[in-house]
Amino acid sequence: MENPLSITLGARMSAYLVTPEDYRKQRQRLNKRLNKLRHELNIITKDTKNYKTKEKITKINQEDYESNDKYGLLLLLTAERDVLYALEIKTQLEITSEKVSSYKNLMISKIKRALLTCKKLLDITSKDSNDIKKLELYVYTSLIQGLLSVTKKQWSLALNSFSIAKCSLEFLLSKKYNNDDNEEFEDDEEENVEQYKTLIHELLESLVDPSLNLSINQSDNIQPTSDLKTISRIHCHDKSLPYLTNAIKIIETIDPSFVAQLSSSVELIKTIQWRHHEATIYNDEIAFKIMKLTTSNQWENFDEVNEFDSLITGWSEVLDLHTNDQSKNQDDDDLEKVQDRAILLTYINYNLLFTRLKRDLVLVDQLTNSVNANNKDTYRLYTGIITICQELQELPGVYNDDELYESLQNLEKFFQGKKNVVLATTYQQINKFIEALQIYEYTDKSISSAIGKKQPYTIEEFPYKVTSNEEFLTFKQDLNKKLLHCHISAQFLHDSSNQNVQQFVVENVNKYPTTSLSNIINTGKILPILSKPVLFDVGYNYISYPSTGTSSIAAAVGNASSKISSAIGDNDEQEASKRGGFFGIFGRG
Repeated sequence: MENPLSITLGARMSAYLVTPEDYRKQRQRLNKRLNKLRHELNIITKDTKNYKTKEKITKINQEDYESNDKYGLLLLLTAERDVLYALEIKTQLEITSEKVSSYKNLMISKIKRALLTCKKLLDITSKDSNDIKKLELYVYTSLIQGLLSVTKKQWSLALNSFSIAKCSLEFLLSKKYNNDDNEEFEDDEEENVEQYKTLIHELLESLVDPSLNLSINQSDNIQPTSDLKTISRIHCHDKSLPYLTNAIKIIETIDPSFVAQLSSSVELIKTIQWRHHEATIYNDEIAFKIMKLTTSNQWENFDEVNEFDSLITGWSEVLDLHTNDQSKNQDDDDLEKVQDRAILLTYINYNLLFTRLKRDLVLVDQLTNSVNANNKDTYRLYTGIITICQELQELPGVYNDDELYESLQNLEKFFQGKKNVVLATTYQQINKFIEALQIYEYTDKSISSAIGKKQPYTIEEFPYKVTSNEEFLTFKQDLNKKLLHCHISAQFLHDSSNQNVQQFVVENVNKYPTTSLSNIINTGKILPILSKPVLFDVGYNYISYPSTGTSSIAAAVGNASSKISSAIGDNDEQEASKRGGFFGIFGRG
């Protein structure tokens, strides 16, 4: 008996029971299973005379359960059989009007009998060490109690029982299969996890929430509201059903937040401000989560991308809550509430999109500063950022706000310019300067059109400070420098291509020889380093001057060499005359 909810409610929902005949067939299948289980446990009562004094099921005690937990399974399936009988009668009453009173009394008696069996089951499993199993049994019992209370129109008891069921189911959905240790499930186990979560969602949406909403509407002292979670956390602490309070104690020992009243622990915000609009928040849980996300400035110290995951998850949860709240109140006739919910929806999406944008910008910075920077990854990230900017412009209410819409358009141009610079830089690295120059010129025109005669961003500040007017203008200045450098490189490449001058490895530090070493240096035609034109070519560097030609250069070199030879001969004669006489002191006259 590991999963009481799956054994009972899961099997019931999987059978797709609709008609009385469906419930009857399901009950008959369950009877066969019970008969087999009783034979296995040897609790068959063959003598049916004075059956109440001889039957053994009601005499099952805690010792029996501790010796074999199938005794608990027997009680659970017995209660489920009675519930199926009651639902069969209820379905029959919906299609016929004959013998309504007698059928209704029979239905109530079957529900009471199932409830007594569940109380017996809770008693013998009270010392079970598995709190999750016990909590599932309390959920099953509270649903039977709620069904009985609604049938008898006892709305306070129904409110208490369904509140306990809602808090417990939300706890089970979050805690039973929360893979905190990052353990990998097997395929079969993963399928069971998905089926269990689907069961919990189905119970909440199709059974618990509608019944809880009905109990609230029928109660005189409770104002109708769509915030069922807050209501359930308040009334789960009622003492109307003492035997179910242990379910709340089990939750409190593990995670008290699932049964804590939000308004009692903190002072919640009542409204939100977005641009020039103010909207009232009608759901306390949404107000609590928004307040938690907006009051903390921890994001300013975030250096890693995964640190933004908690913020994105938080805004996504708020969005899901608000979307569900809107779907439940789509028939609301109060136009003011409809408008408030529409403003709140735009506010949540606005902050969620900017959180994703900030996360992507941090990732771009990490890639740019890394040793193995890859322009392809950066280019792809900027593409995603531009898509986010476009989604921001499409939010309801943005188009009518001229300042915000224009600022978001310029924000898109800014990141489009960043993306284009990455592409142009890639072309420069492979010496395609003309293509890079075209990209720079196009980007410069786009950025210049965004600036005009005023600041590019007319709003005060974007969320998470994703960019600013100063950063935009700085990018424009850097773009002008890159444009100038690329223009010079493109012109030099153009002139070099006209002279058919080959660029060798020694002249390009970004090029490396792979197989052949023949193109490392030009051995066929050595190009000299230019010197000042007033100096003679004493070193025979073969400097060519276009105005004089090679013949004049050769003549000048010959004259220079003859003059140097005569000068050296005269110098030798003078030295010989000086060496004449005694150690050169007395010369020859």
